[in-house]
Amino acid sequence: MWHVFGSSVQGASHLRTNIPNQDAIDWLAWHSRDQQFITLALADGHGNARYFRSGVGAQQAVEVAKILLKELGRAYSQSQNLTALKEMAQQQLPQIFVRQWNDAIDRHLAATPFTTQELEKLSPDFQARLTSNPRLAYGTTLVATLLTQTFILYIQLGDGDILTVDEAGHVTKAPLVVDPHLTGNTTTSLCMTDAWRFMRTYLQPLSEHTPAMLMLSTDGYANSFEQQEGFLAAAKDIFAIVREERDGGVSALRTNLPDWLRATSDGGSGDDISVGIIYRTVH
Repeated sequence: MWHVFGSSVQGASHLRTNIPNQDAIDWLAWHSRDQQFITLALADGHGNARYFRSGVGAQQAVEVAKILLKELGRAYSQSQNLTALKEMAQQQLPQIFVRQWNDAIDRHLAATPFTTQELEKLSPDFQARLTSNPRLAYGTTLVATLLTQTFILYIQLGDGDILTVDEAGHVTKAPLVVDPHLTGNTTTSLCMTDAWRFMRTYLQPLSEHTPAMLMLSTDGYANSFEQQEGFLAAAKDIFAIVREERDGGVSALRTNLPDWLRATSDGGSGDDISVGIIYRTVH
């Protein structure tokens, strides 16, 4: 059986400057007599002063992801023929997701228009850009997954990480294509007018590979390590704890994860950090 949990913490730099956590995380564990699936989504609002509603953008991103992936889970959770879903995930899902996020942002903006106080902090050039694309204020990235009895669907737009861990504790990155536009602090974003073009998806049948654990995280986590190897080792350590005395290890991890992430931010990136874990119990 699959289980899910996670945590999101305000970064050390945001604590110092009194900026709220711009990350968001949400999940759904669906267990019925006929269907079992897990959805998990994390979003990282840009946090820059120009993207002054990115926290709202992140919250809307994970809400849209949870609803949309729930619909896909209910429709395809036991499907053995994944050809139609694969085509849909590649060709239609990015446009559907971005359209639904755009609609949610437009509703929020209609209910709460930009204030003078929000706009006066911006340069005239960026104010002009907001006039043509007000969704820029809500900029956010997204990493998400849907895990069912027959497949895993990976979704990503912008930075962040999805790692898989096998029974032996080997850690690998999810089989998504690399986004060539991710350089330094530059990332693709849901607020771009053609955001759907940059959304990456991958459908993996569980007959090919069944991981023991998935770890999704916003980029504040990986950026807190000097080397990529340290980040991958952290996922391996989390897996070891999950498997330690089964529920006892998971209980300890659930309790301590927020403090661990805060300490990681303090000693590392200073950014907000969100981590979601999906793990499998074997009886």
